[in-house]
Formats: sequence, C-alpha cells, structure tokens
Amino acid sequence: MRKFTEKLFTELTEELSVYADLGTLPVRKVTGTMHSIQTAFEKLKRFITDTSFRNQDDEIVFFKYEKPKFTAEHFYAMEIFTIETARPLNDTATLKAFYEQELKYIHRFLEQNKFLYSYYQFDLKELDHLLFVRGAKPVDIPVPELMGLDPQFTTCCDMLWGKFMAFERLEKWLQNEISELNGGGAAALVPPAQPVAPIGALKWTGESINLVEIAYGIWLTGQLNNGQVSITEIVEFLEAAFRIRIGKAHRRWQGIANRKRLGYTKFLDEMKTGIERRVEEELER
Repeated sequence: MRKFTEKLFTELTEELSVYADLGTLPVRKVTGTMHSIQTAFEKLKRFITDTSFRNQDDEIVFFKYEKPKFTAEHFYAMEIFTIETARPLNDTATLKAFYEQELKYIHRFLEQNKFLYSYYQFDLKELDHLLFVRGAKPVDIPVPELMGLDPQFTTCCDMLWGKFMAFERLEKWLQNEISELNGGGAAALVPPAQPVAPIGALKWTGESINLVEIAYGIWLTGQLNNGQVSITEIVEFLEAAFRIRIGKAHRRWQGIANRKRLGYTKFLDEMKTGIERRVEEELER
C-alpha cells in the first residue's frame, strides 16, 4: 500500500510542478492543478476501497501520513489561488500588509487548533486510535465536523492534518514573499564579487524535481560551506534564487527514492549526457 501511495503522490507532485511554472492566468493554473489532484484522489479512493488494511496500524499510517499529503496539495492550491487573485498590486506597502494579514489568519487558525496542532508537530501517538481510525472519535477533544464526507475514506482528523501541512507551507511562502519585499532573502548569503544577475532575476522553468536532484547532489558531496550546511538550507536558497517552490526536502527525496522506471538520477543523467555530447561535438570540430 505504501508503495502505491508514494508512487501516486510522486506522479501528482511532478504534474503540479508543471502547472506551477506555467506563465498563465491563476484561474487556468488552478483548474489544471485541481483536475490533477482530483484524479489522484479518485485513484487513491479506489485503491483503498479495493484493498483492505492488514491491521489498525496500517489504517492509522494511511490516514495520518499518506492521505493528508494529497489533501494538503488541495488546500495549498486553493489558498495560493485566493491570494493571487486577491492581492493588491498597486504598491509594495499595501502588498506587504496584505501578506501579513494572511499570516495572521494562518496563526489564528493554528491557535484555534492548538492542542491538535501540537499533537501534529510532535508526531504524538497516544490518540491515534481515536483520530485516525474510521468511525472513531474522541469525546473530550473538539475535532472537525465530518458531515457529508465519505465515512469509509475519512477519519476525524486526516483532513485537519492535511490543512496543517498546507498552512505550514503557505506560512513559509508568505514569509519569503514578505522578506523579498523587505529587500532580504537569499541574496544576502552570496555577496557577488562582480556584477551578476540578481537573485530572483532568473526563473527555473524546468520541473522542480530536477532541482531537487541538484540540491541533493550538492549536499551529499559537500560542495557548500565545507559540507557544513543542511539540505533544507540548500533547498531554500535554490527556491529563492530561482523563484520556484520545491517544498520540504525529505518529502521530495521520497519521490526520487521511489523511482524505478525513470532511475534515481534521471535529470543528472540527462545533464551528463548533454555535457558529453557537447565535448564530443567540439572535439569533432
């Protein structure tokens, strides 16, 4: 079951990365994004309908860790669409105030769900049998209303976990946007010795998973700061430098690690082939 969900999620994130880089209207982006997410959800639901959980632990793992990854993409896409269509474009100060208001909304939501958010943050286990088992529900803890949702594909907190994931990602996105408006960001990390294109002037238009391969290659070979830098720091720098959303490094790594048909280093292999071809062509000339 884990292999199926991870493969399906990797395929989904690769599709979403294509839509993220489209230079088109937000409504066209979100339409394609939501179609991909809905298609993945239908496949996931069919699989769960046709495949029984071996035990309660498997059921908990699915509803606590696997399904929320998909719902998080849905929540995040809708929030980004709302922001892109509502944000003011007339001046920097107004835009910054708008982003700060969005951050307050996120913080208020997390504060309203303080107990369960702490449970999520620390990955606690004690209440899993009540929060992530179908038909179960705690009697002394407020949980989301499930009216209208499929009881065979929903537990009382799997949707909330997806929202926590989406809001953490959205919070980081908003903070980065505010930092850029303040003149901060990753540019200060690398003071140029000579005039170069400023950080953010170039945009990564390839698939985001390709940049993940590069990030891990840099990290695993210790190319920055004598190896004294985390993969998260490298990913954040590349995100700021190339104006692209990569997401949490370890989750994208799972997508690479689960590749079978394409190979673990698909993009790096393409780069190697491209360099070798260029050298051979120059030697022939």
